[in-house]
Amino acid sequence: MIRSIQVFKSFKSHEQDERNRRRSMTPENRLNEVELLRIEGGKFLYEYPTRLRRVIKITRK
Repeated sequence: MIRSIQVFKSFKSHEQDERNRRRSMTPENRLNEVELLRIEGGKFLYEYPTRLRRVIKITRK
């Protein structure tokens, strides 16, 4: 994957460019990007970045 740096004059032009980029992606590419973000975020939040956190709550009746 080749990444480049772009300079925008305003936030609005950046948002428009981002929308156009995402629209041009295939659904599979979008899911891959979400997965990469999940893994990167997991490095900061969880002990095991490749797994989702499991939560168990026990309540009494």
